[in-house]
Amino acid sequence: MEFIKNIMLTAFTAVIVENTVFCRALGTSTLLIAARKRKNLVGFGICVTYMTALISVLTYVADRIFNFSEAGYIYIPLVYTAILGIVYVVTLLCMWKFVPRLFIAMRKYIHVSAFNCAVLGSMFLISKYCTTLGDYFIHGIGIGLGFVLAVYITAIIYDRLYSEKVPYAFRGYPLLMIYIGILSMAFWGLSSHTLNY
Repeated sequence: MEFIKNIMLTAFTAVIVENTVFCRALGTSTLLIAARKRKNLVGFGICVTYMTALISVLTYVADRIFNFSEAGYIYIPLVYTAILGIVYVVTLLCMWKFVPRLFIAMRKYIHVSAFNCAVLGSMFLISKYCTTLGDYFIHGIGIGLGFVLAVYITAIIYDRLYSEKVPYAFRGYPLLMIYIGILSMAFWGLSSHTLNY
């Protein structure tokens, strides 16, 4: 029972505290792209969560193999970008070879979900806070789900931001930034008791 409690606590921490959009301001441009088209939300969410989960496991392996010292931190962005590129290419090739119908349906999501600040930033966040393979994996899934939650929360209100009731000067993008700022403060309030600042 204690094990399940720890898993749930770690997952909640990853979704709320390490929310890449609202607490870390990573992936905001990708959020805006995904929020415009609500019908793509499920496919996008699956792709982002898959990417962050798989990449988190490979990040764990890379961190153990290279054992980055203080001088080795110069190479971390290169190694993490290489991991991201390899996962992207292998995913596309496997889908194209083994499930071509799924490849056609999902290829538009793979590009956006692989190459964005939220996914690359999650690699650095995970390696900073996690120590075991289980922690890496759970945080990878949690960060992906947290990003999907951020997209969903933004997609809900997206059409209302362009309403005629909104003053012209604030309509659209300016109001969206205010909305994201307010949500960021709410998420920061939820997470402030667990951060070590």
